[in-house]
Amino acid sequence: MELLQKLEILAGAAKYDVSCSSSGGSRTTQRGGFGNSCPAGVCHSFTEDGRCISLLKILLTNVCLYDCAYCANRKSNDVPRATFKVEEVVKLTIEFYKRNYIEGLFLSSGVIKNPDYTMEALLRVAKSLREEHKFGGYIHLKAIPGASQDLITLAGYYADRMSVNIEIPSEPSLKMLAPDKNFESVYSPMNRLRTKILEHKGNLKKRGLKKFVPAGQSTQMIIGASPENDLNIITLAASLYKTQELKRVYYSGYIPVNEDGRLPVISAPPLKRENRLYQADWLMRFYGFSYDEILDKNNPWLDLEFDPKMAWALRHPEFFPIDLDCASYEEILRVPGVGVKSAKFIVHSRKFGKIRLEHLKKMGVALKRAKFFIANPDVPNEWRKLYPEQVRTLL
Repeated sequence: MELLQKLEILAGAAKYDVSCSSSGGSRTTQRGGFGNSCPAGVCHSFTEDGRCISLLKILLTNVCLYDCAYCANRKSNDVPRATFKVEEVVKLTIEFYKRNYIEGLFLSSGVIKNPDYTMEALLRVAKSLREEHKFGGYIHLKAIPGASQDLITLAGYYADRMSVNIEIPSEPSLKMLAPDKNFESVYSPMNRLRTKILEHKGNLKKRGLKKFVPAGQSTQMIIGASPENDLNIITLAASLYKTQELKRVYYSGYIPVNEDGRLPVISAPPLKRENRLYQADWLMRFYGFSYDEILDKNNPWLDLEFDPKMAWALRHPEFFPIDLDCASYEEILRVPGVGVKSAKFIVHSRKFGKIRLEHLKKMGVALKRAKFFIANPDVPNEWRKLYPEQVRTLL
């Protein structure tokens, strides 16, 4: 098969994996080498400081031993199959980089022969790029569940980020939809990566110590292929952030690519629900919300009409209105329409005078939402006396 044909098949097969981010990558080029994970480019992923970078996103192979109900590459599907040679992936990465098409590589794979064989092939790609070709660009590798700990550990010295996809948010559903998989095989490489990452963080001052997955690890959950509610999903995400210290949990709306009686019948992917889960995730990571504040047993599903912070505010009118001139930073973050940057602006600016609506608008506060939840002399009194149901209707 021609290399271009392989690229077309394996780039297309990789599009369902959304756990593709370069946040935190800071690898520089060795003397005599080429590539750097820091510079910006026209791309599809984002660095920690918000810059876009481009990654060559491909599978090593879409041949797979497993028959997961939700996967386009399941072994029972009649689809074109292809497998890259290690040197072909290396060549593509180098040639695309030299033409300024990409700043790095995102490499995943179906499981061919066995997990160790697949993980070893991924490792050989990264090792060749780093050691033989002195490539200093960003590399994101998949840690294959079931592969040996030694292979996963060795790969961590060549990759900037690694990820192990949970895919389905509960083990009973995972066993039903992917009989060959279980949570133990997913958590084992996660635990290994976490342990090694923490070891290296504790030895940062040691000279000559090689970096180990400096951009951390991530995972992906498929949303809507199984019956778990949003509370189940964000509870699991919160646990992963706490116990595994993941950099990101990605949420992928289920795309019906297979006909299978175990899967729900839907007309379109649940993209709005996916978006609400990302917003809830943001609240947990940057706004000081705990998962059981966002949702609880009485409210296990995210509101599709309003973002999670607005939905929380409407359920807790006793918390408002907030006086921006004396409230804490944490309290200000709870106001709908106020983001992290604008909250910092408010705390800094009130040292020099009273906060007015005109100031808030310049700070980037979304006043259409925030005006119902703040105590400010410029806000008409009748707006602050509205019931949550009235605010919901107006919004």
